[in-house]
Amino acid sequence: MMVPEQIAGEDPEDTRLLKEMLEKARGYLTKHAWCPAIRETRLAFGIGGIIALFLVQLEERIAGTDDQLWVVVGDLPSAYFVVDDVPGPQSALETYCSLMDDWVEAVLSGHGLEECFPVEAMPSRTNALALKSRLAFLRAHVLRQAPE
Repeated sequence: MMVPEQIAGEDPEDTRLLKEMLEKARGYLTKHAWCPAIRETRLAFGIGGIIALFLVQLEERIAGTDDQLWVVVGDLPSAYFVVDDVPGPQSALETYCSLMDDWVEAVLSGHGLEECFPVEAMPSRTNALALKSRLAFLRAHVLRQAPE
């Protein structure tokens, strides 16, 4: 399992923020009753305080299916999703943006959220527009920095 001491950012402040994000990712995932114990957590990409993408290896499969998940945390809603068809950090961040786009669209259009990934935010126009802005920033400035 990755321990905070193994994370090194670009400078001491980035390192501190990424270590906090590691704990946030673990806490986010393990609060779900279905989540087995975590075997290993690897930082795949991160910018301290903005976004961190972790590849999480679980001790056992979830309901007999997946034993790895991507987890995204940061200055935006946290999310997890399976690794299938998402081979690397750049495509994982694109998948994250797509999941969040669905939520933004549903909120702004007034459609139900039943088909959307559950976002831990009040489904308000203000929150949807704020998330839309963050997603645009990620696409314009962050995604290209992530390894493929």
